[in-house]
Amino acid sequence: MTKHHGVVRFILLDGGVITAMFWLGQVILGGVLPIALLTLPRMRESARATLVAAALVVLGGLAQMYVTIIGGQAYPQPLFPGHIESSSFFDGVVHFYQPSVFELLLGLGGVAFAISILTVGLRLFRFAPYRLPAE
Repeated sequence: MTKHHGVVRFILLDGGVITAMFWLGQVILGGVLPIALLTLPRMRESARATLVAAALVVLGGLAQMYVTIIGGQAYPQPLFPGHIESSSFFDGVVHFYQPSVFELLLGLGGVAFAISILTVGLRLFRFAPYRLPAE
C-alpha cells in the first residue's frame, strides 16, 4: 500500500474539488457536525436536531461516494506497474470530471424512483402509524 502515496496526497491535499469535498463534505458535514449536534446538551433531546444530524450523515455519505468514485478515476493510476503503456486519452494527467445534465437527471430520477417505491410500500404495507398516541 505504500506505493499509493500519490493518490492519497491527491485526495487529501492537492485534488482541488475532490479535496474540498473530502474535508468539507465527508469529514465536517458528514462527521463532525452530526456528532456536535447530537452531543450538545440542549440538542440531545431535540427531534429536529436528530433529523438534521441524519440528513447531514447522508450528505456526508454522498460526498464520500463522490470522493471515492470520481477522485479514484480522476487520478492517473498505473495499469501495469513496472511497464509503460500509452494511449491518446490523457495518460498520466489528472483529469477532472463534471457530470452532464443527463447524468444529473438520471441520478435524480433514481432518487425519485426510490422515494416512490418507499411511499407505495409504506402505504400498502402500513409500516407507519396513521396517528401517534397523545402524550
